[in-house]
Amino acid sequence: MGKKKSTALMVLLTVVIAVLCAITIFPSFAIPGTVEIWNPAIMQFDFGSDLGGGQYAYYYPEGVMSESAFESEKELKKEEDKQEFVDSYKKHGSLYLSKDEDDGICNDKGEVSEDFKKEFNRFVEVISARYAEKGYSDYQVVVVDDYALRVEIPASDLNGSGVIQTFAYTGELTIKSGTSEAYEVLEELTKKDAKITDYIEGFSTTTQYDVAYLEVELTAKGEKLIKDIKSTLSGTDSAEGGTGLIFTVGDNQIGYPVFKEYIDGDTIMIPEAQDSDLATVETYAIILNSALENGGFEFKLSPIGASDIRSFEAVHGDIGTLLLYIAFAVILLALIILPIVRQGRYGVVNAYVVLSYLIITGLCFAFISDAVFEFTLGSALVFLAGLLLVCALNNSFYQAIKKEFYLGKTVESSVKTGYKKCLFPTVDLYAILALGAIATAIIGAAGLQTVALQALICFVTGAFCNLLWTFAVNFVFLSASKNKYKYFRFVREDDDDE
Repeated sequence: MGKKKSTALMVLLTVVIAVLCAITIFPSFAIPGTVEIWNPAIMQFDFGSDLGGGQYAYYYPEGVMSESAFESEKELKKEEDKQEFVDSYKKHGSLYLSKDEDDGICNDKGEVSEDFKKEFNRFVEVISARYAEKGYSDYQVVVVDDYALRVEIPASDLNGSGVIQTFAYTGELTIKSGTSEAYEVLEELTKKDAKITDYIEGFSTTTQYDVAYLEVELTAKGEKLIKDIKSTLSGTDSAEGGTGLIFTVGDNQIGYPVFKEYIDGDTIMIPEAQDSDLATVETYAIILNSALENGGFEFKLSPIGASDIRSFEAVHGDIGTLLLYIAFAVILLALIILPIVRQGRYGVVNAYVVLSYLIITGLCFAFISDAVFEFTLGSALVFLAGLLLVCALNNSFYQAIKKEFYLGKTVESSVKTGYKKCLFPTVDLYAILALGAIATAIIGAAGLQTVALQALICFVTGAFCNLLWTFAVNFVFLSASKNKYKYFRFVREDDDDE
C-alpha cells in the first residue's frame, strides 16, 4: 500500500475512532439551544444493585407479621382486646407467628407445625426459581428468621415493583371464560382429576408488529377444548360486554382478556402492551410457567402492595460509581501511554486497539437489552480482564516481532513471522476462554450466567482486536511510516537490508 493511501486511511481511522469514542464515553452535557441532554452509551448501562441501588420487599405468609406490623396492629386494638391479641401470637426472632390453628402455622401445642415448615421450604424454592428465571445478574431471595422472605432486585429494572408483586402470586393456574362482569372456570377444568397440564404445554413471549404477547402452547386436548368454545367468544375486544378468556394464578388475572381473533389452532396469544413492555410479558410467562410446573402451588401470603416495596441506595452511593469511572480512566490511560513510551508508534497501534475494544464492549453492554443485562462489579472485572489480555497479547506480538528482527530479518519479514508465531497460541487461548464462558452461561447460576455472557462479549471482542484489528491497524500505520526502524524503536548497526 502506498504512503498516501496509508496516510489517508490513518486520518479516516482516527476520525472514526474519535467519533465512536465520543458516542461511547464522552461526558453528558446540555445541547445548546435545546432542552435535550447528550448522554454517551455508558450512561445507558443498567447498573446492578451494587452500583445502582435496588428495590426490596418482604414476603410474609398469612399469619406471620413483622415486629413493626405487630406493634401497629396492637395499637389499633381496643385496650381490653390488646392482651388477647398478644396472646394469639408467638414471637419468633423479629417475627410474630399466629397460634390460630386455622392459619396452619402452629399446632395445638403452640409450636410451628412440620407441615408449615415443609410448605414454607417449598415456597422458598418456588420463589427463588422465579427470580432465577428472570435472569437478574444480582438479586437476592433470603429467608428472614426462618419464616419470611426478603427479595431484592436491581433498581435498573424499571418495572421492578411489578415483578416483586407478580412473583408473589400463588395458587392454581386456570382458564376462565366470561365478561368483565363475571368470569367462570371452564367446565372441563372443574371436572374431577382435571389437570391444567393436560391442556397447556407452556408459555413463552413473542412480538408481532411491535406488540408484545404471551404465547400459550396448547396440547391436542387443549386445542380441542378451545376450539369447542371459540364460537362463544367475541370477535373483538372492543365489543361491549364481549366474552373472552382470561388466565389466572390464584385470584390474580395475568395479561388482558383473549378474544376470538387471538386464537389460532394450537396457540393462544394473550395481548399485553407495546414492545417497550416486553419485560412485563416475560414476567407473566415466568409466573404462569411456574404455576403450571408446580401444580397450582398454594401458599397464602399477606398482600404485597406498592407501598410495601422500598428502594435502597448503592453500597457506596453515587461516589462508588464515580470512583469506578476514575479507576477505569487511570487504567485506560496507563494502558495507552506506557506502550507508546516503550514501543514507539507500535504503541500508538495498541492505543487504537484499546479504544476499539472499549467502544465495542461499551456499545454491547449498553444496548444488548433483550434480557436483563445489568452492569455490576463482576461486569467491570470481566471488562478489565479482557482489556488487560488484549494489551498483554499485543505486547507479546511486539516482543515476537522484536525477536525476529534481532535475528537479522527485515522489518516486514519480522512482522509477518512474529504474528504467525503468535497466531495459533492466541486462537487457542481465546477459544478456551470463550468455551469456558459459554459453559458457565449454560450451567451456571443466573447471576453468574449474565457475567459469563458479558465475559463472552469481552473475549470475542478481544479476539477480533488481537487477531485481526491489531494486524490491520499496524499494516496501515507501518505502510505510512518513512523510518520503519524508528516505528518500532528498533536499533541495528547494519541496516543494508533495509
